[in-house]
Amino acid sequence: MTKVRVMSPVPISTSMLGAGTTLAEPATAFGEIAWVSGGSYAVDDLRTYAGSVYSAVKASTGRTVTPDLDDAYWLRKDPSLRMSPFDDYASTTARATGTLTYVLSPGFVDGVSLYGLSGAAYSITVKDAPGGTVTASKSGDLYAQAAGLDELLFSLLAPVDNVALDGIPLSPTAEITITVTNGASGAVRIGDIKVGTWRYLIGSASDFGGVEYGAEGERKTYTSRTYNADGTYTTVRRGSYRDVRCSVVIDPERAMYADAVLAEVQDVAVPFQGSGLERYGFLSTMGFVSGSIRADSFGITRINLTIKGNI
Repeated sequence: MTKVRVMSPVPISTSMLGAGTTLAEPATAFGEIAWVSGGSYAVDDLRTYAGSVYSAVKASTGRTVTPDLDDAYWLRKDPSLRMSPFDDYASTTARATGTLTYVLSPGFVDGVSLYGLSGAAYSITVKDAPGGTVTASKSGDLYAQAAGLDELLFSLLAPVDNVALDGIPLSPTAEITITVTNGASGAVRIGDIKVGTWRYLIGSASDFGGVEYGAEGERKTYTSRTYNADGTYTTVRRGSYRDVRCSVVIDPERAMYADAVLAEVQDVAVPFQGSGLERYGFLSTMGFVSGSIRADSFGITRINLTIKGNI
């Protein structure tokens, strides 16, 4: 197998979103309402401010303190629709009709990973600066390739909900444009956008080490069922996720670097790839990474990794 890697993501703030981003804030077409200084609010009113949706916990009139600084009156509930792709959940989605575009200026990054996609096609374009030269791009349909002629002729193609672009040349002024389309009136969604720098858990310059055979991916779901005495049941549908467990063999000289990588990503859901080969796609996920580092022998160090997939 090939080398394992995790992405160290760049946190995206509202100031990093460019003018070409098509989803406005507040997204009034989806029921969002802007917070207004000095307004009158009842308990449980929802208002959008600076990338977040807040719920009123006390009635108020005439207050000018912004919700993010007024926790006696406001409780943060969710990201705004516009900022939904930048939390840790692919299940909180930005959505639109026909076309959904994000334009980001995140600084130095070498990779983009998208999750929770829904639509017909996507494109990712990277420029070295706003209005500058294209340095990397990728586009395609959001449908899996047919496994054979029978599937092509007689089966519906499975949807693809995550894509990635690697090898982006580093630039402090890079501009990334992400677009998902679905005809003129089809629904489009983006669940999560991760941009950052890949960290490789590899061996020495001699290309030693890598993920060991025996690695596994486990598909799980948060859907719950409550069973009744008569055998009927009630289902509450939720998203599914993939856990990954694997061991990585590295040169002992790389052990402290590996420890630093684990420390860097331990508190945030990150893209993880156990192998770059398509047939090992089940070893890729987005989630929380933890691991132990063990000295097996004088020349062998092993990292045992667990990635808890996130929805």
